[in-house]
Amino acid sequence: MLMNFLMDQLHFRYKRMSQCKVWLDNYTGQYYPGNLIQGKVILNFNSETKLRGIKVRIVCHEHTEWMGEESYYDSTRNKHETRMTQFRGDNDAFATELILHGGHSGTTSLPAGQHMYPFSIVLPTNLPGTYSCDEGNITYKLISIVDRPMAFDYQDELIFVVVAPIDLNLIGRSDLLEPTSYSNDKTICCWCCAQGPISLDVELPRKTLTPGETVNITARVSNMSNTNLEGVRFKLTQNITCKVDEPNRDDKTIYNTLVEQNDVGLGAHGEHTYTFPVMLPMNIILPNFCMCRLFRVEYTYKVTAKLPGVHSNLEVQMNPEIGNVQIGQAPTSATSGYTMGFQVPTSPSAPNQGLPYPPVGGVPVFPPSAPPAHLKEQDQGYGGGEGTNSEPPPPSYDSLNLKN
Repeated sequence: MLMNFLMDQLHFRYKRMSQCKVWLDNYTGQYYPGNLIQGKVILNFNSETKLRGIKVRIVCHEHTEWMGEESYYDSTRNKHETRMTQFRGDNDAFATELILHGGHSGTTSLPAGQHMYPFSIVLPTNLPGTYSCDEGNITYKLISIVDRPMAFDYQDELIFVVVAPIDLNLIGRSDLLEPTSYSNDKTICCWCCAQGPISLDVELPRKTLTPGETVNITARVSNMSNTNLEGVRFKLTQNITCKVDEPNRDDKTIYNTLVEQNDVGLGAHGEHTYTFPVMLPMNIILPNFCMCRLFRVEYTYKVTAKLPGVHSNLEVQMNPEIGNVQIGQAPTSATSGYTMGFQVPTSPSAPNQGLPYPPVGGVPVFPPSAPPAHLKEQDQGYGGGEGTNSEPPPPSYDSLNLKN
Protein backbone atom coordinates (compact mmCIF):
# COMPACT_ATOMS: atom_id res chain seq x y z
CA MET A 1 0.00 0.00 0.00
CA LEU A 2 2.77 2.41 0.94
CA MET A 3 4.62 1.66 -2.31
CA ASN A 4 1.49 2.32 -4.39
CA PHE A 5 0.93 5.60 -2.56
CA LEU A 6 4.50 6.74 -3.20
CA MET A 7 4.26 5.79 -6.88
CA ASP A 8 1.00 7.72 -7.24
CA GLN A 9 2.57 10.79 -5.64
CA LEU A 10 5.62 10.53 -7.86
CA HIS A 11 3.47 10.18 -10.99
CA PHE A 12 1.36 13.18 -9.92
CA ARG A 13 4.43 15.35 -9.37
CA TYR A 14 5.97 14.20 -12.65
CA LYS A 15 2.86 15.26 -14.58
CA ARG A 16 3.08 18.71 -13.01
CA MET A 17 6.76 19.27 -13.77
CA SER A 18 7.71 21.88 -16.35
CA GLN A 19 9.07 20.56 -19.63
CA CYS A 20 11.34 21.74 -22.43
CA LYS A 21 11.41 19.90 -25.77
CA VAL A 22 13.17 20.60 -29.06
CA TRP A 23 11.76 19.28 -32.34
CA LEU A 24 12.94 19.20 -35.95
CA ASP A 25 10.40 19.79 -38.71
CA ASN A 26 12.44 19.10 -41.87
CA TYR A 27 14.86 16.32 -40.88
CA THR A 28 14.93 13.33 -43.27
CA GLY A 29 17.92 11.40 -41.91
CA GLN A 30 20.74 13.82 -42.69
CA TYR A 31 21.50 17.46 -43.36
CA TYR A 32 24.13 18.84 -45.69
CA PRO A 33 26.32 21.92 -45.17
CA GLY A 34 24.34 24.95 -46.31
CA ASN A 35 20.97 23.35 -45.51
CA LEU A 36 18.23 25.15 -43.61
CA ILE A 37 17.32 23.59 -40.26
CA GLN A 38 13.75 24.24 -39.16
CA GLY A 39 12.19 23.25 -35.87
CA LYS A 40 10.54 24.51 -32.73
CA VAL A 41 11.10 24.69 -29.00
CA ILE A 42 8.04 23.63 -27.03
CA LEU A 43 7.69 24.58 -23.38
CA ASN A 44 5.15 23.37 -20.85
CA PHE A 45 5.14 25.38 -17.61
CA ASN A 46 3.02 24.35 -14.63
CA SER A 47 3.28 27.85 -13.16
CA GLU A 48 4.56 31.29 -14.06
CA THR A 49 8.27 30.93 -14.79
CA LYS A 50 10.98 33.56 -14.53
CA LEU A 51 13.74 33.31 -17.10
CA ARG A 52 16.53 35.23 -18.78
CA GLY A 53 16.10 33.77 -22.22
CA ILE A 54 15.09 30.88 -24.44
CA LYS A 55 17.68 29.75 -26.96
CA VAL A 56 18.77 26.93 -29.22
CA ARG A 57 22.34 25.86 -29.93
CA ILE A 58 23.91 23.75 -32.62
CA VAL A 59 27.23 22.23 -31.58
CA CYS A 60 29.59 20.13 -33.70
CA HIS A 61 31.74 18.36 -31.12
CA GLU A 62 34.81 16.23 -31.80
CA HIS A 63 35.90 13.73 -29.17
CA THR A 64 38.85 11.32 -29.02
CA GLU A 65 39.93 8.82 -26.38
CA TRP A 66 42.01 5.69 -25.90
CA MET A 67 44.01 3.88 -23.24
CA GLY A 68 47.78 4.26 -23.32
CA GLU A 69 50.95 4.30 -21.24
CA GLU A 70 51.90 7.43 -19.34
CA SER A 71 55.33 8.08 -17.84
CA TYR A 72 55.51 9.53 -14.33
CA TYR A 73 58.04 9.94 -11.53
CA ASP A 74 57.53 7.73 -8.46
CA SER A 75 58.90 9.76 -5.54
CA THR A 76 58.79 6.77 -3.15
CA ARG A 77 61.00 4.66 -5.44
CA ASN A 78 62.92 7.64 -6.82
CA LYS A 79 62.59 6.50 -10.42
CA HIS A 80 60.42 6.93 -13.49
CA GLU A 81 57.54 4.48 -13.96
CA THR A 82 54.81 3.90 -16.53
CA ARG A 83 51.12 3.34 -15.97
CA MET A 84 48.01 2.87 -18.09
CA THR A 85 45.79 5.92 -18.32
CA GLN A 86 42.98 7.26 -20.46
CA PHE A 87 43.96 9.87 -23.04
CA ARG A 88 41.21 12.10 -24.39
CA GLY A 89 40.55 15.21 -26.40
CA ASP A 90 37.46 17.40 -26.77
CA ASN A 91 36.82 20.36 -29.03
CA ASP A 92 33.85 22.20 -30.49
CA ALA A 93 34.64 22.46 -34.19
CA PHE A 94 31.57 24.63 -34.69
CA ALA A 95 28.95 26.19 -32.44
CA THR A 96 26.16 28.67 -33.03
CA GLU A 97 23.40 30.04 -30.81
CA LEU A 98 20.01 31.55 -31.62
CA ILE A 99 18.08 33.51 -28.99
CA LEU A 100 14.33 32.99 -29.37
CA HIS A 101 13.10 35.02 -26.39
CA GLY A 102 14.73 37.34 -23.87
CA GLY A 103 18.50 37.67 -23.91
CA HIS A 104 21.71 37.11 -21.95
CA SER A 105 20.84 39.49 -19.12
CA GLY A 106 17.77 40.79 -17.38
CA THR A 107 14.72 38.73 -16.51
CA THR A 108 11.31 38.15 -17.96
CA SER A 109 8.54 35.68 -17.24
CA LEU A 110 6.11 33.44 -19.06
CA PRO A 111 2.73 32.32 -17.73
CA ALA A 112 1.74 28.72 -17.11
CA GLY A 113 0.79 26.75 -20.19
CA GLN A 114 2.36 25.70 -23.44
CA HIS A 115 4.62 28.01 -25.43
CA MET A 116 6.00 27.29 -28.91
CA TYR A 117 8.95 29.09 -30.48
CA PRO A 118 9.79 28.19 -34.10
CA PHE A 119 13.34 28.66 -35.34
CA SER A 120 15.35 28.48 -38.56
CA ILE A 121 19.14 28.14 -38.77
CA VAL A 122 21.24 27.87 -41.94
CA LEU A 123 24.25 25.58 -41.61
CA PRO A 124 27.56 27.00 -42.88
CA THR A 125 28.95 25.52 -46.08
CA ASN A 126 32.34 24.56 -44.58
CA LEU A 127 31.40 21.98 -41.97
CA PRO A 128 32.88 18.56 -41.14
CA GLY A 129 30.72 15.50 -41.52
CA THR A 130 29.41 13.16 -38.85
CA TYR A 131 32.09 10.55 -38.15
CA SER A 132 32.77 7.66 -35.79
CA CYS A 133 35.67 5.25 -35.21
CA ASP A 134 37.12 3.29 -32.28
CA GLU A 135 39.28 6.27 -31.29
CA GLY A 136 36.59 8.96 -31.34
CA ASN A 137 33.71 10.65 -33.12
CA ILE A 138 32.30 13.86 -34.53
CA THR A 139 28.69 14.51 -33.51
CA TYR A 140 26.12 17.24 -34.08
CA LYS A 141 23.71 18.20 -31.31
CA LEU A 142 20.71 20.51 -31.32
CA ILE A 143 20.15 21.84 -27.79
CA SER A 144 17.26 23.90 -26.43
CA ILE A 145 17.80 25.84 -23.20
CA VAL A 146 15.55 27.81 -20.90
CA ASP A 147 18.02 30.05 -19.05
CA ARG A 148 16.62 30.60 -15.55
CA PRO A 149 18.18 32.99 -13.01
CA MET A 150 19.21 31.44 -9.69
CA ALA A 151 17.87 28.03 -10.76
CA PHE A 152 18.78 25.04 -12.88
CA ASP A 153 18.12 25.51 -16.58
CA TYR A 154 15.53 23.50 -18.45
CA GLN A 155 17.31 21.74 -21.31
CA ASP A 156 16.68 19.21 -24.06
CA GLU A 157 18.84 17.92 -26.91
CA LEU A 158 18.88 15.59 -29.89
CA ILE A 159 21.58 14.28 -32.23
CA PHE A 160 21.42 14.71 -35.99
CA VAL A 161 23.63 13.64 -38.91
CA VAL A 162 25.54 15.93 -41.28
CA VAL A 163 26.87 14.51 -44.55
CA ALA A 164 29.66 16.73 -45.91
CA PRO A 165 30.85 16.00 -49.48
CA ILE A 166 34.48 16.89 -50.20
CA ASP A 167 34.62 19.37 -53.09
CA LEU A 168 38.08 19.38 -54.66
CA ASN A 169 37.25 22.71 -56.33
CA LEU A 170 37.73 24.36 -52.95
CA ILE A 171 41.43 23.46 -52.95
CA GLY A 172 41.95 26.04 -55.68
CA ARG A 173 44.85 24.28 -57.43
CA SER A 174 44.32 23.65 -61.13
CA ASP A 175 47.80 22.08 -61.37
CA LEU A 176 46.40 19.00 -59.62
CA LEU A 177 44.89 17.97 -62.97
CA GLU A 178 48.27 18.05 -64.72
CA PRO A 179 50.42 14.91 -65.21
CA THR A 180 53.17 14.45 -62.63
CA SER A 181 56.03 11.99 -62.22
CA TYR A 182 58.04 10.65 -59.31
CA SER A 183 61.16 8.49 -59.26
CA ASN A 184 63.54 6.66 -56.99
CA ASP A 185 66.57 4.43 -57.51
CA LYS A 186 69.07 2.36 -55.59
CA THR A 187 72.15 0.27 -56.20
CA ILE A 188 72.14 -3.37 -55.11
CA CYS A 189 75.29 -4.34 -53.24
CA CYS A 190 76.55 -7.80 -52.25
CA TRP A 191 79.60 -8.17 -49.99
CA CYS A 192 80.52 -4.53 -50.65
CA CYS A 193 80.44 -5.07 -54.43
CA ALA A 194 77.96 -3.04 -56.47
CA GLN A 195 75.81 -5.18 -58.78
CA GLY A 196 74.01 -2.41 -60.64
CA PRO A 197 71.22 0.16 -60.25
CA ILE A 198 67.47 -0.35 -60.05
CA SER A 199 65.21 2.60 -60.91
CA LEU A 200 61.47 3.11 -60.45
CA ASP A 201 59.63 5.90 -62.33
CA VAL A 202 55.93 6.50 -61.59
CA GLU A 203 53.64 8.72 -63.67
CA LEU A 204 50.22 10.04 -62.65
CA PRO A 205 47.81 11.50 -65.22
CA ARG A 206 46.55 13.76 -62.39
CA LYS A 207 46.83 14.01 -58.61
CA THR A 208 43.09 13.86 -57.88
CA LEU A 209 40.66 10.97 -57.55
CA THR A 210 36.92 10.67 -56.88
CA PRO A 211 34.79 7.54 -56.30
CA GLY A 212 33.68 5.79 -59.47
CA GLU A 213 36.40 7.13 -61.80
CA THR A 214 39.50 5.23 -62.93
CA VAL A 215 43.04 6.60 -62.97
CA ASN A 216 45.76 4.59 -64.74
CA ILE A 217 49.05 4.84 -62.84
CA THR A 218 52.13 3.85 -64.80
CA ALA A 219 55.30 2.44 -63.20
CA ARG A 220 58.45 1.86 -65.27
CA VAL A 221 61.04 -0.40 -63.67
CA SER A 222 64.62 -0.71 -64.90
CA ASN A 223 66.60 -3.51 -63.24
CA MET A 224 70.27 -3.37 -64.20
CA SER A 225 71.36 -5.47 -61.22
CA ASN A 226 72.03 -9.21 -60.99
CA THR A 227 69.04 -9.65 -58.62
CA ASN A 228 65.53 -10.64 -59.69
CA LEU A 229 62.60 -8.52 -58.47
CA GLU A 230 59.95 -10.62 -56.71
CA GLY A 231 57.05 -8.38 -57.73
CA VAL A 232 55.67 -4.86 -58.03
CA ARG A 233 52.84 -3.66 -55.80
CA PHE A 234 50.55 -0.61 -55.79
CA LYS A 235 48.69 0.45 -52.66
CA LEU A 236 46.30 3.33 -51.90
CA THR A 237 46.05 3.99 -48.16
CA GLN A 238 43.77 6.25 -46.13
CA ASN A 239 45.61 7.62 -43.10
CA ILE A 240 43.37 9.06 -40.36
CA THR A 241 45.23 10.75 -37.51
CA CYS A 242 43.43 11.21 -34.18
CA LYS A 243 44.82 13.56 -31.54
CA VAL A 244 44.38 13.89 -27.76
CA ASP A 245 45.52 16.66 -25.41
CA GLU A 246 44.81 15.29 -21.92
CA PRO A 247 46.69 14.39 -19.77
CA ASN A 248 49.38 14.82 -22.46
CA ARG A 249 49.37 15.48 -26.16
CA ASP A 250 49.52 12.35 -28.26
CA ASP A 251 48.23 11.04 -31.57
CA LYS A 252 47.33 7.76 -33.20
CA THR A 253 47.05 6.99 -36.91
CA ILE A 254 44.58 4.55 -38.45
CA TYR A 255 45.75 3.02 -41.74
CA ASN A 256 42.99 1.80 -44.06
CA THR A 257 43.98 0.09 -47.32
CA LEU A 258 41.50 1.23 -49.98
CA VAL A 259 43.12 -0.30 -53.09
CA GLU A 260 45.90 -2.89 -53.43
CA GLN A 261 47.16 -4.45 -56.68
CA ASN A 262 50.08 -6.82 -57.23
CA ASP A 263 51.92 -7.63 -60.46
CA VAL A 264 54.67 -10.04 -61.53
CA GLY A 265 58.35 -9.52 -60.83
CA LEU A 266 61.21 -8.64 -63.15
CA GLY A 267 64.38 -10.55 -63.96
CA ALA A 268 67.93 -9.22 -63.75
CA HIS A 269 68.99 -6.78 -66.48
CA GLY A 270 65.39 -6.27 -67.57
CA GLU A 271 62.93 -3.42 -68.04
CA HIS A 272 59.15 -3.41 -67.85
CA THR A 273 56.25 -0.94 -67.69
CA TYR A 274 53.39 -1.72 -65.31
CA THR A 275 49.92 -0.15 -65.43
CA PHE A 276 47.68 -0.06 -62.36
CA PRO A 277 44.05 0.97 -63.04
CA VAL A 278 42.95 2.57 -59.77
CA MET A 279 39.25 3.01 -59.00
CA LEU A 280 37.53 3.82 -55.72
CA PRO A 281 34.14 2.14 -55.17
CA MET A 282 31.12 4.45 -55.00
CA ASN A 283 30.35 3.52 -51.38
CA ILE A 284 33.81 4.36 -50.04
CA ILE A 285 33.85 6.43 -46.85
CA LEU A 286 35.67 9.74 -47.34
CA PRO A 287 35.55 11.63 -44.03
CA ASN A 288 35.48 15.42 -44.16
CA PHE A 289 37.50 16.92 -41.29
CA CYS A 290 37.49 20.59 -42.29
CA MET A 291 37.56 22.90 -39.22
CA CYS A 292 38.57 19.93 -37.02
CA ARG A 293 41.49 20.08 -34.59
CA LEU A 294 41.52 16.47 -33.37
CA PHE A 295 41.11 14.64 -36.70
CA ARG A 296 43.11 14.78 -39.92
CA VAL A 297 43.12 12.60 -43.05
CA GLU A 298 45.55 12.19 -45.92
CA TYR A 299 45.90 9.63 -48.69
CA THR A 300 49.01 7.86 -49.94
CA TYR A 301 49.89 6.21 -53.25
CA LYS A 302 52.80 3.79 -52.81
CA VAL A 303 54.46 1.77 -55.58
CA THR A 304 56.89 -0.88 -54.30
CA ALA A 305 59.45 -2.95 -56.20
CA LYS A 306 59.92 -5.97 -53.94
CA LEU A 307 63.49 -7.26 -53.54
CA PRO A 308 64.46 -10.66 -52.11
CA GLY A 309 66.37 -11.51 -48.95
CA VAL A 310 68.02 -8.81 -46.89
CA HIS A 311 67.69 -6.12 -49.54
CA SER A 312 65.29 -3.29 -48.71
CA ASN A 313 62.47 -2.65 -51.17
CA LEU A 314 62.52 0.26 -53.61
CA GLU A 315 59.51 2.54 -53.05
CA VAL A 316 57.94 5.66 -54.53
CA GLN A 317 55.32 7.46 -52.43
CA MET A 318 52.86 10.22 -53.39
CA ASN A 319 49.98 12.07 -51.69
CA PRO A 320 46.93 12.55 -53.95
CA GLU A 321 43.89 14.71 -53.25
CA ILE A 322 40.78 12.55 -52.91
CA GLY A 323 37.23 13.87 -52.67
CA ASN A 324 33.66 13.49 -53.89
CA VAL A 325 33.53 16.31 -56.45
CA GLN A 326 36.22 16.49 -59.13
CA ILE A 327 37.88 19.79 -60.04
CA GLY A 328 35.92 21.52 -62.79
CA GLN A 329 32.66 19.73 -61.94
CA ALA A 330 29.68 21.16 -60.11
CA PRO A 331 28.52 19.33 -56.97
CA THR A 332 25.21 17.53 -57.24
CA SER A 333 22.42 19.14 -55.24
CA ALA A 334 22.05 17.61 -51.80
CA THR A 335 18.29 17.77 -52.13
CA SER A 336 18.40 15.39 -55.08
CA GLY A 337 19.85 12.60 -52.95
CA TYR A 338 23.54 13.26 -53.45
CA THR A 339 25.38 10.61 -51.42
CA MET A 340 28.31 9.89 -53.71
CA GLY A 341 31.09 8.24 -51.79
CA PHE A 342 29.30 8.28 -48.45
CA GLN A 343 28.08 5.78 -45.94
CA VAL A 344 25.20 7.56 -44.26
CA PRO A 345 24.67 6.34 -40.68
CA THR A 346 21.37 4.63 -40.07
CA SER A 347 18.90 6.84 -38.25
CA PRO A 348 15.16 7.46 -38.11
CA SER A 349 13.87 9.21 -41.23
CA ALA A 350 12.41 11.97 -39.08
CA PRO A 351 12.91 12.34 -35.33
CA ASN A 352 9.43 13.69 -34.65
CA GLN A 353 7.39 11.76 -37.18
CA GLY A 354 4.33 10.19 -35.62
CA LEU A 355 5.13 11.51 -32.15
CA PRO A 356 2.70 13.86 -30.38
CA TYR A 357 3.82 17.14 -28.90
CA PRO A 358 4.38 17.13 -25.14
CA PRO A 359 1.14 17.12 -23.13
CA VAL A 360 -0.50 20.52 -23.03
CA GLY A 361 -0.28 22.11 -19.61
CA GLY A 362 -2.71 24.88 -20.50
CA VAL A 363 -3.84 26.93 -23.45
CA PRO A 364 -1.03 27.18 -26.03
CA VAL A 365 0.58 30.59 -25.95
CA PHE A 366 2.29 31.68 -29.16
CA PRO A 367 4.55 34.71 -29.44
CA PRO A 368 2.56 37.68 -30.80
CA SER A 369 5.17 38.07 -33.53
CA ALA A 370 8.38 36.43 -34.64
CA PRO A 371 10.76 36.45 -31.66
CA PRO A 372 13.92 38.53 -32.01
CA ALA A 373 16.70 36.37 -33.37
CA HIS A 374 20.20 37.29 -32.26
CA LEU A 375 22.61 34.91 -33.88
CA LYS A 376 25.97 34.44 -32.25
CA GLU A 377 28.72 32.14 -33.51
CA GLN A 378 31.74 31.11 -31.51
CA ASP A 379 34.68 28.85 -32.09
CA GLN A 380 35.08 27.54 -28.56
CA GLY A 381 32.81 25.67 -26.19
CA TYR A 382 30.01 27.19 -24.21
CA GLY A 383 29.66 27.63 -20.55
CA GLY A 384 26.17 26.99 -19.39
CA GLY A 385 23.80 25.84 -16.75
CA GLU A 386 23.04 22.25 -15.97
CA GLY A 387 20.00 20.66 -17.47
CA THR A 388 17.27 19.41 -15.17
CA ASN A 389 14.85 18.20 -17.76
CA SER A 390 12.20 16.20 -16.00
CA GLU A 391 11.16 14.12 -18.98
CA PRO A 392 13.30 11.68 -20.97
CA PRO A 393 14.76 13.40 -24.05
CA PRO A 394 13.46 12.67 -27.55
CA PRO A 395 15.09 9.97 -29.66
CA SER A 396 18.87 10.47 -29.68
CA TYR A 397 19.51 7.95 -32.48
CA ASP A 398 21.30 5.18 -30.65
CA SER A 399 21.64 3.53 -34.04
CA LEU A 400 24.47 5.93 -34.76
CA ASN A 401 26.48 3.94 -32.21
CA LEU A 402 28.53 7.04 -31.39
CA LYS A 403 30.65 7.22 -28.26
CA ASN A 404 29.87 9.99 -25.81
